[in-house]
Amino acid sequence: MYNKLRKLMGSQVGESPLTLPITMLIIAMVLYMGVDFLGIYATSQKLRTAASETITLMKIENGWDSGTQTFFHDMLDKLGLPPNQVKVNFATPKNQSPPVQRGDPVSLDISTTYEVRSLKPLNHAFVVPVRIKLTGLAQEYVR
Repeated sequence: MYNKLRKLMGSQVGESPLTLPITMLIIAMVLYMGVDFLGIYATSQKLRTAASETITLMKIENGWDSGTQTFFHDMLDKLGLPPNQVKVNFATPKNQSPPVQRGDPVSLDISTTYEVRSLKPLNHAFVVPVRIKLTGLAQEYVR
């Protein structure tokens, strides 16, 4: 097996002056796609940080209201995510009947999208969904 691999690597059959530029192009495209993978990961981590801080506030206040929404949007601004591109799929409301009591679960489900830019030159547009779901227990007893 080793001899076959060595023979294949040492063979010059089919070599042309275009081999090196094509190989460099492929390597550059793979590295460029790697940057997009890092972008997806960074977006996910920023969204998780904002959601984590917001769920902590929701646990203290027993749910989601306009003040929590303002806090969440401010947190997104600080992290560099546009609030108009982040969708709140579900958040346990604060003023529901019966009210959320201490020990009841409060949850937050948010999502956004990340556009993969590395494949645009090949006329392919991919949008990767990024979704975060967090749950915690309410801490205040409502009388």
